[in-house]
Amino acid sequence: MAGEQGNGASEGVGTRAYLMQMVRRYYGNLIDAWHYSGQPERAWECAEQAVRQGVWEQPMQRAREHIPGLAAQPVHDPSQFWFISYLEENYARIRAEVEQVLDQPLDPVRPTVEDRALIRKGSWKQAHLFRDGRWRDEVCARFPVTASILEQVPEVTTLSPGVITMSRVSPGTHIMPHCGPTNAVLRIHLPLIIPAGLTLRVAGQDLRWVEGKCLIFDDSFEHEVRHDGTEDRVVLILDMLHPDLGGDQRERLLQRRLTFEEQMVDFLKEHGMDRMETRDDGVVFRPNPTVRDELAYYMAVTGVTGAELRGNEVVWHRSEERPA
Repeated sequence: MAGEQGNGASEGVGTRAYLMQMVRRYYGNLIDAWHYSGQPERAWECAEQAVRQGVWEQPMQRAREHIPGLAAQPVHDPSQFWFISYLEENYARIRAEVEQVLDQPLDPVRPTVEDRALIRKGSWKQAHLFRDGRWRDEVCARFPVTASILEQVPEVTTLSPGVITMSRVSPGTHIMPHCGPTNAVLRIHLPLIIPAGLTLRVAGQDLRWVEGKCLIFDDSFEHEVRHDGTEDRVVLILDMLHPDLGGDQRERLLQRRLTFEEQMVDFLKEHGMDRMETRDDGVVFRPNPTVRDELAYYMAVTGVTGAELRGNEVVWHRSEERPA
């Protein structure tokens, strides 16, 4: 009986944690939508309302997966981590290699796909050298010097659930305010090419990139990038686990690194799809029965036969006569 009660209690805790994660996701989507529509005041009102309801502890830190007990500090001191001086000592070698690769025929730094929704205007390109616990051989082949340097830092490779990314932002770009998915990871920026006219704002504080000098911040705090200069900005991004994490928490996070296949499954589930396939020069998604029935009902009621998103505009296709 006691065992059964214990299992019930565990299931209750698990259910509450899942529900809270869903609430954070929906609140986060709403806040992102307000930011994307250019209404930061409403985004802030929404964030404050979420805090009042106990969704988050503070409106600037909105991780969808929040681990309690970790120091909530937007910016961290780079001198507290041994490998920062090592990275900075190798800045010149990394930059020299990057300058040889960018804009060449086999340049792997391409327009971002997963972060595309954060771009209010401009262009943001990325190439992942390390992701999901594995080196990306095709990218590392273009940056062998950089990869060999980073291989000596387990904190950002074998002991990291995050990424190592070459990030390039063009002039005129605005990456809207947003929060990372978890407070369990700190983000490191090694600035490689930093022209004038750049702004990185973290939790309302303007930070300054300096070539060859690392910045460390908790990207579960709201942050945004503006580029009002005239030349591309290039930064090497690295992730590390939050130093306050306990051993068991670290191990669970490392074990949960997803393969590409697992990420595709999560995408399908999150968006109510049950199948995807390539067709001609595109990708076709099929909604699950629940989503399909809802769409069919709304389309029948409104007379809509199809819709296309073209940037921020929606093109509706309707039948000639709307049903009575």
